[in-house]
Amino acid sequence: MLSDALRAFRETFSPPFRRVMVISVGLTILVLALFGAGLQWALAAMPAFGPDFAGGWVDAILEFVARFLAVIVLVPLVHPVVSLVAGFFLENIAARVEAEDYPADPPGRDQPFLQSILVAIRFTLVLVIVNLLALPFYLLPGVNLVLFWVVNGYLLGREFFELVALRHLPAAEAQGLRKRHGLRVFLAGVIIALFTTVPVLNLFAPLFGTALMVHTYKGLAARRPA
Repeated sequence: MLSDALRAFRETFSPPFRRVMVISVGLTILVLALFGAGLQWALAAMPAFGPDFAGGWVDAILEFVARFLAVIVLVPLVHPVVSLVAGFFLENIAARVEAEDYPADPPGRDQPFLQSILVAIRFTLVLVIVNLLALPFYLLPGVNLVLFWVVNGYLLGREFFELVALRHLPAAEAQGLRKRHGLRVFLAGVIIALFTTVPVLNLFAPLFGTALMVHTYKGLAARRPA
């Protein structure tokens, strides 16, 4: 598994993927900047109690807490935004990895563009909702990172594996293969989740995750009875 991760890491930054990387990262930064600007606008539009209310201390405290929470909320949203933007390119990445590393295997089937968008949106919403629900626990030192890796390891492993497997198998067979090898898929997902906790590298996590899951799927598919 570690060899697959190192292989995927090298491929993520290799020349064939650089165009997708630049577009994906650029759009991600733009979306996050717009979201951050929207949060700041919403905070500025909040009604004030006025300087006569408790000497203005209430407004000052509320503004500080609101801006702090805005930053905290933005952090777990980085990966869902990256995933949403990169979702438009993941089929292309999977196809490139398959063609370069497994040229003798039958090529995978690209999913319809509209279906790919719907899958990316659905996955992004799940990531947002789950991470927001876990947000209070992310504030606990020692628990936050482990919980983040476990929760997102499961979600990322499941989603990226099925994204790759559906290029070759019907939905029921893809899900069955994932369940039979749940531990390995989960551990691969944890590696992706670890990748997302490294600043700057987290912008490339979906590209890395797709490449890693192609190798994971190919290794598991080779064990399937003919």
